[in-house]
Amino acid sequence: MGRDICLGTAKVDITPADPLELAGFASRTGSFEGISRRLYARIWFFEQHGDSGVRRALIVQADLIWWGPEIVRSLKQNLLERWGFDPASVILHASHTHSGPQTTGMFTSSLGKPDSAYLKQLEWLVLDGVSEAQSNLESVQVHRGVGDCRIGVNRRKRVEETIKMAPHPDGPMDTEVTVFRFQTGAGAAKGVLFHYTCHPTVTADNFISSEFPGVAMEQVEEALAGGAIASYMQGCCGDIRPALVRDDAFYRGTDEDVERLGGALSEEVLRVLGRPMKPLAPTELAWRSDIVRLPLQPMPEREELETLKDEEGIVGQWSALLLDEPFRLCDFVPLELSVLHIADGLSFLALDGEVVMEYGDFVKKRSGGRILPLAYSNGMVGYIPTALQVSEGGYEAKESVRYFGLPAPFDDSLEKLICDGLLRLIGTDDPRAFMYNGD
Repeated sequence: MGRDICLGTAKVDITPADPLELAGFASRTGSFEGISRRLYARIWFFEQHGDSGVRRALIVQADLIWWGPEIVRSLKQNLLERWGFDPASVILHASHTHSGPQTTGMFTSSLGKPDSAYLKQLEWLVLDGVSEAQSNLESVQVHRGVGDCRIGVNRRKRVEETIKMAPHPDGPMDTEVTVFRFQTGAGAAKGVLFHYTCHPTVTADNFISSEFPGVAMEQVEEALAGGAIASYMQGCCGDIRPALVRDDAFYRGTDEDVERLGGALSEEVLRVLGRPMKPLAPTELAWRSDIVRLPLQPMPEREELETLKDEEGIVGQWSALLLDEPFRLCDFVPLELSVLHIADGLSFLALDGEVVMEYGDFVKKRSGGRILPLAYSNGMVGYIPTALQVSEGGYEAKESVRYFGLPAPFDDSLEKLICDGLLRLIGTDDPRAFMYNGD
C-alpha cells in the first residue's frame, strides 16, 4: 500500500444561536448572558490510497465540554454510511471548555441541561464540515516539535487528612507541548495540531467561550494565515487546573486571564513552529479499539436512595436519577480506549473519560512519546482516578461520582485494568520498542 497521507480540513462555527444553559459549573444557572469567544469544530479528514483500496480516518476537535454518548453513536453511524469511516477510525475530541453547551442527558442537571435542537444542529454542522474537508484533500508532509508551557498546576493537595482541590505545585504535572505541522508539497501550511494538558476552567462567567485553548488556536491560525487550521488536543487533565492562585488558593479569572493564558500557550506553539522540526515518515493509517470494564464499589440500597431523593442539591438529584433509571445500578462502567496511527511518531490514544494526568503520563512513557493521550474523546463516563486517588478520596475519585450519575465510586482495581488495556493498544510493555528518535 502507498503510504502518502492526504489531508482535508474544515473549520465550522458551532456557537449556539439560541439561549441555553452552559455546562460544567453547578453554581452557574440560567441561559448564557452573551458570547465572549465563539465555538468551533475543526475537522481533520485523513485519506490514504493503496493497492488494497482507500483508508480513511477522521478527527473532529471541538470547543465542547465533551461529546455526549448519544451524539457519538449517531455521528459515527452517519460517518460510516456516508463515507465508510470505521467507527474505530474516528476520534470525536473535545477541548473540555466549561463555557459551552451540555452535549448529553446522561448526567445530573447540575452539570447543565442539553438542548435537543442545538445537538441536532451540531450534528448537521459537523457532517457538512466533513464534506467540506473531503473537498480539499491534498497530500501532506508531517513535522513534529516539542516545547514547554507552565500555565497549569496539579489541583489535588492533602490538607491534614483530606484531599482538597487546592494548588499543589509539587504534584504530578505534564508541561510538554507537542506540535505537529502539516504542509503541502508546495510548502504551505495546511494545519497544526498541538497537544497540551490543562483544564480550560479559567472563568466561570455565564458567557460562551472557547476558553484559553480557543485563544491559542485562533492566534496560531492568524500567524499561519492562508486558511490553515490549528487544533488544541487535550491531554489527561482530570487533576490539572489553570494556575490562577492567590494566598495558596485557586480563584476564577476573567476573560483577560483567558487571553493571557491562551497567549502564553500560542507563543510556545509558534516558537516550536519557528524552529527546525523533525519530519515524520509516512506509515499506514491504522486503528484499534478496546473496552475495559471498570468495577465499582458496592451499590447503594434502594431504601437509602429513597431517603435521599428529596434532599436539595446534588444528593437529591443523584438519588432521584438512580431511582428513575435503575439500569445505572450496574457494578461496572465500560471505558472505551482507541488508538489511531497517522504517521511514524504521530499517534493518539483516545479515552472517553475525564482522565487524570497520571494515565496520560503512563501512555507517553510506555510508548516512548510516540503515542499521545486524548481524554474527552468519543463520549464521557466521568472521572477516571488512579488507585491511590480512590483510596485518598477527593473530588475526582469520590465527590464527582454523583454529578456523573454513577452509582458508586470506582474500585481501586481500576488502575491495573486500565493500564493493561492501554498496553494492549500500545502493543508492547517494553517502552524501548517505541522510543521516538528525537524531535
